[in-house]
Amino acid sequence: MISELLRKAAAAAAALITLTSCGHMVVLMEPETGTHGTAVSVDDDPQGETSTSAAEPTTEQFTVDVKMPDGYDIPRKYSISDFKAVLQKPELPTGCEVTALCEVLNYLGFAIDKVTLSDEFMPMDNNGITTMKTAYIGDPKSDEGFGCNAPVIVQTADDYFESVDSPCYAVDMTGSSMKELYYQVSQGRPVVIWNTINMIVSAPNLRWVTNENEEMWFNDFQHCVALYGYDLDRNVVCVADPLAGNVEYDLKRFESIFYDLMGRQAVVICGDAKTEGKYKAPADKPQSPILSRNKAERKKAEEEEARRKAEEEERKKAEEERKKAEEERKKAEEEERRRIEEEEKRRAEEEAAAAPEEPEPPREEEPEEAAEEQG
Repeated sequence: MISELLRKAAAAAAALITLTSCGHMVVLMEPETGTHGTAVSVDDDPQGETSTSAAEPTTEQFTVDVKMPDGYDIPRKYSISDFKAVLQKPELPTGCEVTALCEVLNYLGFAIDKVTLSDEFMPMDNNGITTMKTAYIGDPKSDEGFGCNAPVIVQTADDYFESVDSPCYAVDMTGSSMKELYYQVSQGRPVVIWNTINMIVSAPNLRWVTNENEEMWFNDFQHCVALYGYDLDRNVVCVADPLAGNVEYDLKRFESIFYDLMGRQAVVICGDAKTEGKYKAPADKPQSPILSRNKAERKKAEEEEARRKAEEEERKKAEEERKKAEEERKKAEEEERRRIEEEEKRRAEEEAAAAPEEPEPPREEEPEEAAEEQG
């Protein structure tokens, strides 16, 4: 009985723990359910004593339900206050997508600038070997850059959150209706959304085929902004346009371009700089094989350093092998010299032993006459 009361009390207390993310209250644990976490119960000790072993603390993954409830009536108008535009020029003349993301991150309290966000975190393909779903095509610092699609911005945001160990994450809202995106705004979540420059109606007109034989079409008026407000009665949307600043655009025309020309692409960020927790990669996080500018340069430098070290090691190895070969040559020559000397000595000894001994010369006898005289 006591353990049951403790379990219910613990679950009820946990139900009060909430986080505020972009104006949305997120419950970390529901009472007596395992929806967002598991309640820890205290089992009765068989000896009538409470166990002293403590359960390991569990880390809850921060999540936000971005789905608009069925039958939800959005407010007729809503605007996120103090949302400031970031201009892409002069540093990123064709970097509207990453600049729009930077606008949202800055509003959410993250101290990141557009150039760092682009250089460090956005996959960039300057050779056109892939599609805009995988990397920014071209160079956003160039007037000739093309652009990227929603998955690239999702990865860019998530890679940034990983670098600062933030539990926040990006959600690809591509395919959503404008009403669903207005719902995000009404919940305090600005939306990175694809449109065209000056809302010019223009069909995709540039085509290329990737290394994977995938066809890619590009609209040279492609643009990206941050949607932070709308007014259904006045027929306007409030956007932070990286080319024009904080502006209002005709709602109907904006929606038409979004639906008909730009593939209904959109991204929202869940959480803000005050959200507590640690980074955990979403299960569906895009992971491009293409690297960002800085990562590619670091990889190139690392590969160059590795190549230099390999060449140096190879040079040292070759020098050691040369020295070893030289020592072995000298040793072999010395051994050959000694062998020859020993062979000559042995041969001389054999020749000396085999030579016949010379007979002693005969003794000369004294003449008899001389002997008699002496006698």
